[in-house]
Amino acid sequence: MSRGVEIWTRPWALAEVRRVRRRPLGPGAVAIPDDHRAGIWLFAPDGNSVSINGSAGSGEPVPGFDHTSASRTLVQAPLPLRRRAPVVVNLNGNDVALEWPALPERPPAKHIPQNDDEHAGHELFLRARSVWDRLRDVDSALADPSRLWEELRRRWTSDDHCEPQVDVIVRHAAHLRRTIDDLERAPRRFLRRTHRQVPLARVQEMDRRSMNWLVRQPGTSLAERAGDRQTILAVAREENFDTLENRVLRAYAELAAFVASNYLARHGAKRKSRRAELVSAYGVRCRKLSRDLAERGVRLVEPGVMPNFVLQQNPRYNKVWVAWQELISRDREDDELWRWQGRSWEEFCALAVMVALGDVPGAKLVASAPVSFRDEQQRGRWVDHDNPLGVFYLQEQGLVVEAHFALARPGPKRSDFAAPIWIRVGRTGAIDGFLSDIPVWPLWDHRGGLAREELAELASVLQLGRSARIAAGLVMRPAPPGADMEVETHGDVTALTIGVRGPALFEAIVALSGFFSSLVVDEKQP
Repeated sequence: MSRGVEIWTRPWALAEVRRVRRRPLGPGAVAIPDDHRAGIWLFAPDGNSVSINGSAGSGEPVPGFDHTSASRTLVQAPLPLRRRAPVVVNLNGNDVALEWPALPERPPAKHIPQNDDEHAGHELFLRARSVWDRLRDVDSALADPSRLWEELRRRWTSDDHCEPQVDVIVRHAAHLRRTIDDLERAPRRFLRRTHRQVPLARVQEMDRRSMNWLVRQPGTSLAERAGDRQTILAVAREENFDTLENRVLRAYAELAAFVASNYLARHGAKRKSRRAELVSAYGVRCRKLSRDLAERGVRLVEPGVMPNFVLQQNPRYNKVWVAWQELISRDREDDELWRWQGRSWEEFCALAVMVALGDVPGAKLVASAPVSFRDEQQRGRWVDHDNPLGVFYLQEQGLVVEAHFALARPGPKRSDFAAPIWIRVGRTGAIDGFLSDIPVWPLWDHRGGLAREELAELASVLQLGRSARIAAGLVMRPAPPGADMEVETHGDVTALTIGVRGPALFEAIVALSGFFSSLVVDEKQP
């Protein structure tokens, strides 16, 4: 890698003339300050790939930043799972560690937060899962592709007490309840032969060891040799529940109870729904089963163990084995969600923008890109689509509005701003192209809330975009847990917070619609 690699703290850093958002990388460690309010980007001016964590493909290129007239690369860096394993960039053969002390750690499975730092990590993890739930609304709405955006609007703009998302724990609660109850009543066990002091009246078997013990005791009769307690060493059979299949059962029960608790935390407003009550009851069952097995001496087993005959052939234990593997696989998926929260946030905001544009007065969706939902995420992204994502027509104003997300070629003038979302406004029948463009920056932030200092900064950045017909800019940030939606405007720049559920989501959609209406319906294009 050649010299000149920089770390950026905002994606528009190239258009920020004071260069306060750019920092050259050098040998040693780089500490991300505590007041940092976004993800991190790595810029290579020569267009070469940036090696992160030992791989040139570990960073995710920002779509549309590179273009034919400039050889350059801008990549999003993944978030670290642990502070002791920071993001490492290879620079001229030397490793540069990007340390981020203020970023919470990815909470481990089955761990209950014990302090403020762990609570912050748990809240951030729940937000990442909630964003994933919102993205999965696309999968549900695609049951009728012709009504995709209408169905999303219904789900995201009102609290109609509909059922929460179907999740793997919901399926387990529906199909494994009877299995869990049966195994709790009669878990598999084996009898182990052991030697212990047994009352004379209950002796059933003696072997060579117990006979040798008996003849060494003082006395001439059996009663005398039994001593004051009237017990002798004999063979006893004890029940032992510490089998591999029961260890897997206990491990599953603990993990399922934790997943159920997280599911209820994400859907707290819908705890009275049928699915939430089903999951709640199942979580109680699993916690009780785990305690009972622990009291019977059953140990925990770690992931990666090979299944024995019982786990493969016994119908009940095989169901538990399959369910445990599903939850373990889900935990690995959660690692990817954690690393790429910024990309998931961008995708969620792009869908929210489409929903808000549909609520602009007089706007009619006349064209929509084909949309599909992936079976597996691609570094935080779940939705496949073409561009423009949607085209709206405003007959009264004679305007066409296009929404683009992750545009591969936004144009040389617009690419400098590295905005994931572009709203383009044009007049029907015009031959001179679009009237104006509106860049939208969804900025992930582990704390949430507005970063008011960036509004004035962006206002000066947009002055450089006048030749690109940029009319305004929009920043979308996460709302803090339990907080209301916030919105603030400085010049042509607006920043707002948006939640993933409840009023913080509903009100943000309304505010987004009002923002676009002020630019489109009121005809404030240059």
